[in-house]
Amino acid sequence: MDPREFKAPFVTIADIRKAVADFRTRYWPEDTIPVDIFEVVEFELGIEIRTLFNLREAGDVDALLLGDLKTIVVDQNDFLNDRAQNRLRFSIAHELGHLVLHHDTFSKIQYSSIDEWIAFFQQIPEDQYYWIEQHAYEFAGRLLVPREKLIEKLNDAVALARSSGFDAWDSSGDSTRQFIAHGIARHFGVSDQVIERRLVRENLWPPA
Repeated sequence: MDPREFKAPFVTIADIRKAVADFRTRYWPEDTIPVDIFEVVEFELGIEIRTLFNLREAGDVDALLLGDLKTIVVDQNDFLNDRAQNRLRFSIAHELGHLVLHHDTFSKIQYSSIDEWIAFFQQIPEDQYYWIEQHAYEFAGRLLVPREKLIEKLNDAVALARSSGFDAWDSSGDSTRQFIAHGIARHFGVSDQVIERRLVRENLWPPA
């Protein structure tokens, strides 16, 4: 496949929501949070996690699903860094988004090394790369931060804030959303930024 002719598959938000729901039912039926993404990858899907030194410098990515669809390569420094685990968990979930949503497309790409795989995606049209990344971001976000459970944690945080006399959600700017997201993020094992994005994407901000 010529990377210049790469076309992202057409995937709707509804498609992604269904794909995540099916995935969680099959591979994380206990429906607890945080989702143990490493357990899902290694024991449920049988995918090998392989570390590579300086992956981020080589391809500007933290994790990479290879074309064999059986291997996810992760940056070695992140893998060994406890402080990078939340970001790494999201990166792996992101790659699972590619696996689920772009399986047929990725399986057609020929490569003989990780460098060739990275080079292929660096050459595809920018708009097509944007779409496959957005698909995978949405998949990862919904997988690690299910809407119903996010609502529960948001309601708890809002109730606590209101009990202290705060209710100026519309006029308080981004700082309040950042503060609320920080308190919620640890429950899901993701970054504050992921929670902020989910609050906006799920139309949960500002609170009703």
